[in-house]
Amino acid sequence: MTLVPTRIQLNRPLPPLTYLAPEGLPAGVRVRVKVRTSLAVGLAMGPDPAPPAAKLRPIEAVLDPFPLLPPKLRELQAFAARYYGCLEAHLLPLSLPQALLPHWEADEEALLPHWEADEDGQRLSFHRERGAWDVLSDLGEAWHRDPAILPTLLHRSGLRSAGFTEVRLTGAPHPPRVTPAQAKVLLLLEEAGGALMEPELLESASVGVSVLGTLEKRGLIARMKRVDLLGQRRAAGPDRTVQLNEEQRTALEAVPLGAFGVHLLQGVTGSGKTEVYLALAERVLAQGRRVLWLVPEIGLTGRLLDRLEARFPGRVAVGHAGLNAGEKHGDVVRLLFNGADLFVGVRNAVLAPLRDIGLIVVDEEHEGSYKSEEHPRIHARDLAIKRAQLEGCPIVLGSATPSLESWQAARNGRYQLLQLRQRPAGITLPSVEIVDLRDAYRQLRRKVILAPTLMQALTDTLAKGEQALLLLNRRGYENFWMCRACGKTLGCPHCAISLTYHRGDYRLRCHLCGHETVPPEACPDCGADHLRGVGEGTEQVEDHLRQLFPAARILRLDRDTTRRRGSFEAGLLAAESGQVDILVGTQMLAKGHTFPRLTLVGVLNADQGLKVADFRASERTFQLLTQVAGRAGRAELPGRVILQTYSPEHPAITFALAQDFEGFAASELPFREGLGYPPFTALSLYRAEADTPKAARDALDAFRQRLTVPGLRVLGPLEAAVPRVRDQWRMHLLLKGGRGALGEVLARHPLDPAGSISLDRDPLQFG
Repeated sequence: MTLVPTRIQLNRPLPPLTYLAPEGLPAGVRVRVKVRTSLAVGLAMGPDPAPPAAKLRPIEAVLDPFPLLPPKLRELQAFAARYYGCLEAHLLPLSLPQALLPHWEADEEALLPHWEADEDGQRLSFHRERGAWDVLSDLGEAWHRDPAILPTLLHRSGLRSAGFTEVRLTGAPHPPRVTPAQAKVLLLLEEAGGALMEPELLESASVGVSVLGTLEKRGLIARMKRVDLLGQRRAAGPDRTVQLNEEQRTALEAVPLGAFGVHLLQGVTGSGKTEVYLALAERVLAQGRRVLWLVPEIGLTGRLLDRLEARFPGRVAVGHAGLNAGEKHGDVVRLLFNGADLFVGVRNAVLAPLRDIGLIVVDEEHEGSYKSEEHPRIHARDLAIKRAQLEGCPIVLGSATPSLESWQAARNGRYQLLQLRQRPAGITLPSVEIVDLRDAYRQLRRKVILAPTLMQALTDTLAKGEQALLLLNRRGYENFWMCRACGKTLGCPHCAISLTYHRGDYRLRCHLCGHETVPPEACPDCGADHLRGVGEGTEQVEDHLRQLFPAARILRLDRDTTRRRGSFEAGLLAAESGQVDILVGTQMLAKGHTFPRLTLVGVLNADQGLKVADFRASERTFQLLTQVAGRAGRAELPGRVILQTYSPEHPAITFALAQDFEGFAASELPFREGLGYPPFTALSLYRAEADTPKAARDALDAFRQRLTVPGLRVLGPLEAAVPRVRDQWRMHLLLKGGRGALGEVLARHPLDPAGSISLDRDPLQFG
């Protein structure tokens, strides 16, 4: 076998490396290589046209017989790598688990209809050994058209771990003597075409596992673990299909299937956007195509899956960070074998190996969680639009409060705007009122967590046996500790932020790096014992409520209380079933949840998000307030929303009070245009991290001096809003310009993956 210099990308902070690999090895297959003294999985990218003069190492192994990802998904990954300034190997784990390895001894019979070869040539390994990569590539194209031709390609030969065991005849001649039980097993397998699932076979033959073990030892059968896992399939409940109203039917008919188009579905909270998605999905599945459905948070998948499984039983798969490795592995196999027609997941699901997509849904498209804040810094919503273009299918972006980028695109005609202005019959928008905390302070002469208006509303709500939700987007008990004698704030030794006090654990904790310590008895700076906590978090609110309403059933849902798998979903289920009187939590409660008996929503510090140096602060605050207000009164009971604020005149507050998205957008967009911010200008944020502030600044200064692309506005280098995280100093360089100019910068000045500078294209966070 001839070995030629081949470019290999690794999912590491390294540039592409050159190794010796078999001639004809197709781009897109995974290989195992040695990097220094360790082994790593790499992605073959084709022959190196200018190999280095140094002595090259051969690869250790070829892992895939052909590229496992569908061709259109590989094209999407190539686009994402170019756009976000990363390598395709950095994106590959988002589509394929590293543990997913093909079975080179794939079933011989599966190859017979497609390849005329002798017995040895019917295994994938035979073609590998003789270097017939063209044969394997052709087989790969056929497999992508019909995965049934290689049914055992991704099945494990071992019998451990989750999954289902399949029993197959080996084709070996029967010995002259077999027991009646063994004969029954062999006969059943022959009648079934040579393969049966083990539980079904044992039940039909009325035999024990030991019989199969004996037949396996004699070489008459082979047992193989199938990994098309069913762990995420849910029991199908009753399908709650509703009759669409006129607005919903108009939106449904406005989305032509079979052609690319971006449709922005903007509707007030509770207006039935999900029903439009479901009706569209039903039409697409009826055509034999598949649906990719993105949601912003893990917490939204549980309730949604119940509805999807009821409407499309047995046809749904799910992917998110809350799944264990086996579940992720199993659902990816289901997708590769076309075993799921509808895939629902969070951000990384945009790169799921789903074929023949006929519809993409991006629910709550404005949510910042669609943007990754870790390398590779992709934006799932934007990649979903590109994927829909490649697949030639419509994409529906839905939100009650769309991002201003999507709203402006709809105003310009690049997206089709669909609107739902009405809630279903019998359900009205909640009444919203503002409580000025300045007046409450003047009245009571002290700061309060619950102003008298909200306190009375809570009392009345509990008396009527209804539910209340209190939102405070800050966890912990107290925001920080400060010495009243010298003014020192207790900060994290590794990050430039203060430590948050968690009373239940009796710890001061950094919410960035996780550092924690026992609270000191005296100030470490001046020695005085005048340390006091400042500000309140959800933990303190919960404690305060238990003192005020000892008989109430109170549940706090934030990152601290939902660390265990399934705890968030269990809390939501308890609230939905009426086992909770008062819900307390952070913004994770604001999105997409329906609580039938929830009639009161209180936002304890509505202007908290306005106190950050970010041009999107007003937009985020408006979106959060509007979304959380939409949780109230979603059934027959009327809802009431109370916003406590020190800034009642701020446009984000006043427009949220009126539930007026279009008014807010009309107020905010001229401000963005005047300052040259999105959606009127694109941004690229170059971040430098180093051991000292000077080293980080010097790296960005040197990069800025090399810039040669005209038409850019360059700001910086400047300190990041949080200048030090995990002992690394951070500087920012912000580029403003058209997307073409920013792409040209990336092409002319590519970054060293191992260097101190990283790129965040279309950034959402500047902290």
